[in-house]
Amino acid sequence: MEKVIFLSDTHFKHRVATDDERRKRRLFTSFIDDLEGLSRLYLLGDIFDFWFEHKGKEPGYYKDILRALSKLRNSGTRIFIIGGNHDYWLGNYIEEVIGIKILPQLHTEEIQGRIITMTHGDMLLKGEFGYKALKTIIRNRITIKLAGLIDPKLLFAFAGRFSRTSKGITHKRTERAARELIGRAGREFFRWGNDSFIMGHVHYPYHGRIDSKEFIILGDWEEHFSYALLEEGRFFLERYLPGKKTLSENR
Repeated sequence: MEKVIFLSDTHFKHRVATDDERRKRRLFTSFIDDLEGLSRLYLLGDIFDFWFEHKGKEPGYYKDILRALSKLRNSGTRIFIIGGNHDYWLGNYIEEVIGIKILPQLHTEEIQGRIITMTHGDMLLKGEFGYKALKTIIRNRITIKLAGLIDPKLLFAFAGRFSRTSKGITHKRTERAARELIGRAGREFFRWGNDSFIMGHVHYPYHGRIDSKEFIILGDWEEHFSYALLEEGRFFLERYLPGKKTLSENR
């Protein structure tokens, strides 16, 4: 029986300095170990709080995470990833060494008879013009080339500070942003012949039905440890609790 899992927003830090970060990594690697035999795994952005490959080499901060994903990939699971606003700069190492296929920012495909559109979702919120302008600059080829000239430790330290500031601002708006997206979903998120729309970015787990269509916000792995499961054409939004039966939010 084919099982497919979607998750996002684990936000692994480049410094494993806190108990929360250590616990999050232990939970994630335990979860990945439990997925042996899974058909497909979709990682919908912000898996890493920052990612940059200097000269195509692995950033040295995520060895435990990459080791777990590589092991799962070698077991036969196909793994796909969409870059988020924190880890947009995914490169050759992810695809050529780990074997994870990088997908476009908005991706639609048929799985188990469902036509699914998936994205990280950071460009879906209304307004936020300053953020969108900054994102355009960050994704510019010249910016990326210049970043490659900066010492990796300095680059990651700067990115970590920026991430903390950004998170402090957006955390207060999380539920409001989710409600705004839910209100727009039926009008805007089913324009590609899809019957399902899955996104991350907003750290608020949600699974709703709009007529015969389904809208899912995956939540996060900082507070909710949530993910979506597709099995026999049905979606379930669940939370990972190691050592216990998995809780489903909509069964």
